[in-house]
Amino acid sequence: MRPVLLSAIVLLARGADAQPVSATAEARLEESSLLAKLAADPRLTRTAAEVDLARAEVVAAGIAAAPSLAYEREAVRSGEGFASDALRLTVPLEISGRRAARRAAANHEVTAMSAEADASRFALTLAALRSFRVAQYERERSELLQAERAALAAAVDVVRKRAAAGDTSGYDLQRIELELTSYDDSLRAGLLALDAARMELGTWVGQPAGIDAAGALTVPPDPTALEAVLGGALEHRPELRAAAARSEGAKALLRAAERAWIPELSLSAGILRQDASADDSSWGYLAGVSLSLPIFDRGQADRARASAQHQRAEATKQILARTIPAALRVRYAALVRAVERARAVEQQQLPRLPQLLRSAEAAYRDGGGNIVELVDAYATARDLRLRALELRRDAHLAQLEFWLVLGRRP
Repeated sequence: MRPVLLSAIVLLARGADAQPVSATAEARLEESSLLAKLAADPRLTRTAAEVDLARAEVVAAGIAAAPSLAYEREAVRSGEGFASDALRLTVPLEISGRRAARRAAANHEVTAMSAEADASRFALTLAALRSFRVAQYERERSELLQAERAALAAAVDVVRKRAAAGDTSGYDLQRIELELTSYDDSLRAGLLALDAARMELGTWVGQPAGIDAAGALTVPPDPTALEAVLGGALEHRPELRAAAARSEGAKALLRAAERAWIPELSLSAGILRQDASADDSSWGYLAGVSLSLPIFDRGQADRARASAQHQRAEATKQILARTIPAALRVRYAALVRAVERARAVEQQQLPRLPQLLRSAEAAYRDGGGNIVELVDAYATARDLRLRALELRRDAHLAQLEFWLVLGRRP
């Protein structure tokens, strides 16, 4: 009877494993669709608005002082009437070059803000991809647990019938039922994690109820050689471009501050009409020039601010130049190890599972084993499949961390 029992268990288990039950019946989101929908993410819209705000500051910095038009009337009423009317146009002239320097500084700030927007956009993309990878993992994990649970449940039904007929011991039935209870607990925990991952992914595409991630997790390809990556690492980091732009902007502000001693010049011109009496009036003109006297404010505060901004930008550049190569080496090593571990399980351990199951089946058939050993063989296969899936997930997450430090997708 034991070979018959074995055959029933194996056939039912293989049939259940061949048709895994999907964790959900919801539509699945493709990675390309996720990346396309990120363009409408409000966080990117906010970042773009900040760049537009910086561009508006460029316009403001380049606007010249507005001319002014004034009308004056003077009248003296003492005996004979006396009055004069004057229309004066005053035009400020920029002779110090401070406006051009401030405009240059504002343009550098736009460059810095654009670089930071690129960094934010890339970080947001990787965050969305991380949610996508986790959702893929949780879906495949739930499907795997359901398939393994279905296989074990089929075995439990057979053993329960045999125990009722007295063909197997009550211990075997209790042991396999306890194992099934453990599977149920793992499956419930997996479904909870899947729901959380689906809802997190749904927030990226405006579906708060959640959505599944399409596609299967496979082992990522080997990363590009570290030497090739390090060669242009600093050039591609948007944070470094932003720091360089702010350094140049601080220099421009310093030039503007150093010209604060140059006075502001204003030219004025106009027409004058003077009434000597009720019947006698004459016309003339007005012309003038005025200079400001920069006695108190000679750009001291502006020079101090520009100097501090320049020091901060240069310090940021130095920090990035020191930390990025080291961080890349760390993340690269972690990625290489993660890919190697995932590939080792895929190539060296998973192919051995069929032989493990055949050995357990043969031992049971020959009478040298028991049903607990057979169930343990299936449990080992389940744990190894789950471990392989977890390693594939870890390899993808390590890849995203490496891209984040690199500042681009190689």
